[in-house]
Amino acid sequence: MVERSNKLFDCQQLEKLGVPIENLATDSRVVQTGDTFLAFAGKKVDARKLIPQAIAAGANAVIWDSLGFTWNSQWRVPSLGVAGLRGKAGLIADHVYGHPSRKLWVVGFTGTNGKTSCSHWYAQAMNALQKKTAVIGTLGNGFIHALETTAHTTPDAVLLQKKLAGFLQHGAENVAMEVSSHGIEQGRINGTTLSVAVLTNLSRDHLDYHKDMDAYAATKARLFFWPNLKYVVLNLDDILGIELLQQLVRKSVKVIGYGFKKSVANTASEQCQMIYGSNLKVDLQGVEFDIEYQGNREKLKADLVGKFNAVNLLAVVAGLLASGVAFTDAVHALRYVQPIAGRMEKFGGGDQPVVIVDYAHTPDALEKVLMTLREMLNASRKVKELNSVTGRLYCVLGCGGERDKGKRQLIGEVATRFADEVIFTSDNPRSEDPCDIINDMVVGVNSNNYQTEINRELAIYQSISSAVTGDIVLIAGKGHEVYQEIKEQKIPFSDAAVVQQILHDLLGKKIGQI
Repeated sequence: MVERSNKLFDCQQLEKLGVPIENLATDSRVVQTGDTFLAFAGKKVDARKLIPQAIAAGANAVIWDSLGFTWNSQWRVPSLGVAGLRGKAGLIADHVYGHPSRKLWVVGFTGTNGKTSCSHWYAQAMNALQKKTAVIGTLGNGFIHALETTAHTTPDAVLLQKKLAGFLQHGAENVAMEVSSHGIEQGRINGTTLSVAVLTNLSRDHLDYHKDMDAYAATKARLFFWPNLKYVVLNLDDILGIELLQQLVRKSVKVIGYGFKKSVANTASEQCQMIYGSNLKVDLQGVEFDIEYQGNREKLKADLVGKFNAVNLLAVVAGLLASGVAFTDAVHALRYVQPIAGRMEKFGGGDQPVVIVDYAHTPDALEKVLMTLREMLNASRKVKELNSVTGRLYCVLGCGGERDKGKRQLIGEVATRFADEVIFTSDNPRSEDPCDIINDMVVGVNSNNYQTEINRELAIYQSISSAVTGDIVLIAGKGHEVYQEIKEQKIPFSDAAVVQQILHDLLGKKIGQI
């Protein structure tokens, strides 16, 4: 945990070092000659213990956290002790790299679900409107077709400022950034000037870190009171969005609300600008709905699956409006957005079952996905009621190790309540025994519509091979990830690749039988 605000740091103190500060490093293993090393205690490693290695690698100076630590006089490099350095690292980096976020239009997306989709669709739309936009988040950092992989949704404070400076040098005008609760709490975005903050939604997640929902919500809420914000975009179908609206009424920041609930929209329109979605139609071919804004109406149709993606699209429209894009232009640009890897990614169909790969790894996200797919199956039954199509819903999923154990039972209950057949399997067990994780998931299950199979690839095969034309199979939890994390090793594994190979093999087998 770090200090809870963007507290000022007098960067003139850096002049005391007497050496040029041009590049910062927080990892002693990557220090090069002339770099300045920032040494503070992290969750697993206290970098202050690695100061000798950084000096040996050529660090020209060391800035270190002075809380509970004494500088060794034998370390013959310029040094500066800063109390609470971790929370001030972003401010220092912002100064060193020339205040890049002040020269960019940075839009921060936060929420339990939808951050990745919203940030990428915002960037896709902006780029289509000839406004060069970079993204920072779960799928990587950079420009849409040239993303660099990342270990964190929100990069550490120094890397973030370095990335922003790089985007600026490559002609970016805007940046769409996923802002995680960890990123807020750990000070990773300190020093960053945000122009717009967008709330997608809030539901249970990360309680291994935040302890309870109140603490989790309070951390998310801090983003909407960030210094110098120009716009706040709130989901008013979400209780946190409504609470934030009440708190922001007397603030100078401009607020845009969005949602599908007409009653909320009518009430909120007196307190903020309002974007309202209506006449929603969803099926496996996409979503279609009307959008109303300040007396104008546009229809949006996109090749995306699920009602929650319609809500995400509303959030992006609002984000675009806050960024100065005209309403009609915003809606038209979103008609051509592409699905995001591992987010309701669709395979199969035709003579094979439809297989959906999705990142859903929280109870709320899983429930929304399964409810959406169930609605689509029910609609398909009505259309095809004269044939023998039964339309069953299968689900394969697990839970990650070393994460919020309290949600495992909830996820198990949701899966067996909404799916016809469930296979509980391994996700990223990390250092935990996958059998223990699966046992945690089935504790509260009161039905017998499930089985267990630790081998994830075999579980996926069993589910797809059991399904027939007209059925839907959901492979949940890992989405875009291309590995399984087991015993501190990342073993190559992709749900999407496994699904495509299985469908290919089963189709070949079927053709051979014919």
